[in-house]
Amino acid sequence: MKRLVFLSILFTIVLACKKDYNKTKQPYKFIPSNTNAVIKVNEINDFLSSVENNEILSNLYNKELQNVALTLKHFNTTKQVYVAFDNKSNSDYIILTEKDSSLFLLKDIPNHISETLEDFNIVKTQFNEQTIYHKIIGNTFAGSNNLELLKTLDDQKENHELSKLIETTDKKSVASILFNSKSSNYSKLLFSDLVNKDSPSFTTLDIDYSEKGIIYNGILSLTDSIPNHFESFKNTVPQKINTPAIAPYNTSSLLSITFDDFFEFNKNNTNVNDSISISSQSFLKFSNEIALINDALILHSLDTNLILESIEDKSHSETFRDIDIYEFGDPRFFNSILKPFISFENATYFSIYNNFIVFAESEDTLKSILTEALNNNTLANADAFKNINENLSDEASLFIFKNSEGISEIFGKNMTGYNANAVQFIHEDNYTHINGVIEKFKKKAATNSVTETFATSLEATILSAPQTVKNHITQAHDIAVQDVNNKLYLISSAGNILWTKQLQGKILGQIEQIDMYKNGRLQLAFTTPNRLYVLDRNGKDVSPFPLKFNDAITQPLAVFDYDNRKDYRLLVTQSKNLLMYNDRGQSVSGFDYKNTESEISSQPNHYRVSNKDYIVFKAGENLQILNRQGNIRINVKDKIRFSDNNVYLYKNKFTTTNTLGQLVQVDTKGRINTTDLNLTDKHQITTTSKTLVSLRENRLIIKSRTIDLDYGDYTAPRIFYLNDKIYVSTTDLQSKKVYLFDSQAKSIPNFPVFGTASATLEKLDGERGLELVTQSDDKTIVVYKLH
Repeated sequence: MKRLVFLSILFTIVLACKKDYNKTKQPYKFIPSNTNAVIKVNEINDFLSSVENNEILSNLYNKELQNVALTLKHFNTTKQVYVAFDNKSNSDYIILTEKDSSLFLLKDIPNHISETLEDFNIVKTQFNEQTIYHKIIGNTFAGSNNLELLKTLDDQKENHELSKLIETTDKKSVASILFNSKSSNYSKLLFSDLVNKDSPSFTTLDIDYSEKGIIYNGILSLTDSIPNHFESFKNTVPQKINTPAIAPYNTSSLLSITFDDFFEFNKNNTNVNDSISISSQSFLKFSNEIALINDALILHSLDTNLILESIEDKSHSETFRDIDIYEFGDPRFFNSILKPFISFENATYFSIYNNFIVFAESEDTLKSILTEALNNNTLANADAFKNINENLSDEASLFIFKNSEGISEIFGKNMTGYNANAVQFIHEDNYTHINGVIEKFKKKAATNSVTETFATSLEATILSAPQTVKNHITQAHDIAVQDVNNKLYLISSAGNILWTKQLQGKILGQIEQIDMYKNGRLQLAFTTPNRLYVLDRNGKDVSPFPLKFNDAITQPLAVFDYDNRKDYRLLVTQSKNLLMYNDRGQSVSGFDYKNTESEISSQPNHYRVSNKDYIVFKAGENLQILNRQGNIRINVKDKIRFSDNNVYLYKNKFTTTNTLGQLVQVDTKGRINTTDLNLTDKHQITTTSKTLVSLRENRLIIKSRTIDLDYGDYTAPRIFYLNDKIYVSTTDLQSKKVYLFDSQAKSIPNFPVFGTASATLEKLDGERGLELVTQSDDKTIVVYKLH
């Protein structure tokens, strides 16, 4: 009996320990050992957009992942999500992520049916002809389309190798893919089957995408128990890839291997791949790169004369454009010695050009290559190759290039426009590093040209001009815009709608961005007439927001970060009152604005002058200048009949205008100075700390320089400071023209452009040049690229 009691207690302790372990266990540690592919999703909406809109990724992702995407649309999380595919059946998958109270939004899924399978404590949910089984294990949400997989999930042994690889992936990429050789679809990214088909090793790739294609990098881990082709590069140093300098511009396929010591490479290759070991007197010892391009083989050498002298079995055939062509006495020399990387059966002729030795089956082929090289029509000089080369390393152990024809063969579909694509393998220690790029190429527009990049249509009329918000994943920018149905859209830099969100009212002013968790992930913060919203990257509400207000909010949200420590203060204006909250939605004690005689008529702004904080806004005919506590810091005694313009900090003075068109400036002593700018009562101004821009009727003044525009209906001028340069824009709503000037009041070349709303200038993507965002009609966002 005592023994039974002891065993019962022991069993209870073991179960308790297991539960505690599960609470701290990372979701990816539940991935079954018999997994052949894992997709780690860092940002759900960006990932779902790539599944739907990116031609390369949508072709790679199998049909089952399309079904997974339909499920992920109902997830509300900023945590990483892991999708693992079963080794036995690529159709079975498991979804793993950190538990969240609002993670899987069943209430948002129309016509779903859910039931609990009591015997297994598993919920079965059916929707859109799909079935997903899901449960909570400790701190992890687990879901699968296969009940049997889910039943045994918490009893699975951790795949430690896979866990370590997952921990090396880049959290800033859109997604990471981990796969072994059985995942043939993802292996297409390697352009080759040189990874052993029976190898259990995983390839890890971090993926980023754009409208043009994808860029990826990662590692191939090697297993000691199973020889790998890349062990041929053991104890060799990767070299610069030179052969694109002689490969013709229309080369469809190029495969290059490099080494600092050919005999070390040959020894390794013989041991691993049963290739042929060759004599130490071979002319190949003078080479550091060997490449196969279409129907020719090329050697690169620092001394081609030594190679020529070392080739004993040769005879002079002819001279072509002062270049000697030789007949090679051993045409099958390259048939086996470089396998499995290169096999070339008919090296009948060869010639020397600069630092290259070119072998070909026919003299015609050789002459064609030499002709293109003499005319500089080489791959290295092709614009498409130059474009992808920016994303590649100079040195590699193995380099593979494919043009649109070559990449079409890999993907089994017509890949028109993908004129240059490459993957390189850099072998170091027990790892092979991988860099790859597959991109559509458009010939660069002429310098100073302006081209339309994309146009995106909304479901309803646009309510206010679009603005840009920073994408903390790509460090570029997306576009936020609201329609008349109060639906907010986030549009990617490629023009894809990432998500929409129904709001309660019109957004007041501009959307602000905060980093409330101080982890580099940005949230969107703004007010509508009765709500204070904070949204995450996926457009989901961040608890405890939105805050609801009975009385109307009358000015845009003001966000202050006094000491640049990300301790945000959110200031809400309600007629005569100011309410201050922290970024957790809690009212801030110690802030008490009591002067409620006049309604606040401008958005409060925070300025710092000489290490002192000033909160500045207009109220009636008074300029209110407060300290952090909401008390009067500067008492401005004189009344001001304010125009509709905001209050700016210009030349360290609080600056606005009055109804007489005069510039009104108040210094930190409370002294007022007015300057006549010869403005009419209907005028607009904007400033930076040193630049003043004003507009009255058709006269735009930038600093002291005047531009006489055509008569029209102009939007308020806007100032943008980008790439160490000031730009000023305004739009004539009557003629539908967007104007853009520099700080010297000179028009930017090829402006104005067509537009029907105020414009925003920003760097949307990772490419050179800026983008101008405006509207082409009442429902359409249009983006122009400045080259």
